[in-house]
Amino acid sequence: MSNESFLNSTTMDLAPYPMEELASIRKELESRGKKVFDFGTGDPRIPIWDQINETLKASITSVGQYPSIRGCDELKEAHQAYLARRFGITKKLTILPSRGSKEAIFHIALSIIGRSGGKRRILYPNPGYPVYRSSTLFAGGIPHPMTLNHENDYLMKPWELDETIIKETAAIWVNYPHNPTGTIVTRGYWEQLILWCQKNDILLLSDDCYADIYSNELEKSSNLPINPLEISSDKVLSFMSLSKRSGFTGYRAGFIAGDPLILNPHARARANFGLANPLIIQKAACEAWGDDQHVFQRRKIFDERMEVLAPYLVKKGLLAKIPQATFYLWCKIPDSYKHDDIQFCKDLASKGIITSPSSWLGEDIKGYLRFALVPETADIKTAIQILDQVI
Repeated sequence: MSNESFLNSTTMDLAPYPMEELASIRKELESRGKKVFDFGTGDPRIPIWDQINETLKASITSVGQYPSIRGCDELKEAHQAYLARRFGITKKLTILPSRGSKEAIFHIALSIIGRSGGKRRILYPNPGYPVYRSSTLFAGGIPHPMTLNHENDYLMKPWELDETIIKETAAIWVNYPHNPTGTIVTRGYWEQLILWCQKNDILLLSDDCYADIYSNELEKSSNLPINPLEISSDKVLSFMSLSKRSGFTGYRAGFIAGDPLILNPHARARANFGLANPLIIQKAACEAWGDDQHVFQRRKIFDERMEVLAPYLVKKGLLAKIPQATFYLWCKIPDSYKHDDIQFCKDLASKGIITSPSSWLGEDIKGYLRFALVPETADIKTAIQILDQVI
């Protein structure tokens, strides 16, 4: 009997998750004894701040009880203090802790698909995080990718959509700083987008996991990435994460903040999903949200890696400009490959260099690839020598 008899079409038709594909490629290369330079998965190799691990170890108890979906009081205070310190948001907000941002992004679709008279369409950036699309599909919604490119300055402009589509739209995902292009937006853009969402009864879902990942040079200016909650919490949710800010990718901690009319009912749903974070993770997260110096040190490392790889890619004509945020480099593939980004990435992989082809990061987005600044600086320098053999 075929397994199709047991599983629904969403599961059966779902493409392999890109990061799992990259992990498979890496494993195969390592099995052949190949030195691997992994620029594929956005999981930088930077040690976690010692104090985080010390707090985690000190929080271990002899009896482990069920944690609350709302989080402990200390964690609530850490979230509010971080928002006030980083974004100047002093208004007390409704906040739900999450296990990183991935599960939070996935599960919100279960609560919003079908809202307001049956709205089922979700808008999201393309290229972008694959979970925007997959979560919409699993919740029975209609995925609606909005292509971002050089021509539109990588900006979501939903006000240009047909009125019929707008009326069907339940929510829009935005992600600035943007993965994979590193694009940041102005306060004026946020104000226009929020006003449009409120006017059209559309929820604004802001994936802000890269809000603290920007060049330290940018920090000297007044153009740091902002959070839309600085402007309004009406129909606005912000999804934050420690994965990039503090290297919590393996520990999983983040939060959702914003409109209580959305989050309080959603909290009841989350209580059914088994998503409460263990108390030891909550305690370690308090330490991470409460400190900015270790984040500054992480940005220094990203700056160093960026200064090695980005100018080389610009010189080779693959990178248009050096991004000021995230740790990604969105590059064109060489003209000789005729937009076949998968083949180009396979050729790089054969030399031990793993990257993400644009075909895996977007829908009908061809001819690009993404470098994530994961390897250490010395390995990046070695990888550049190998790149010269292919480019």
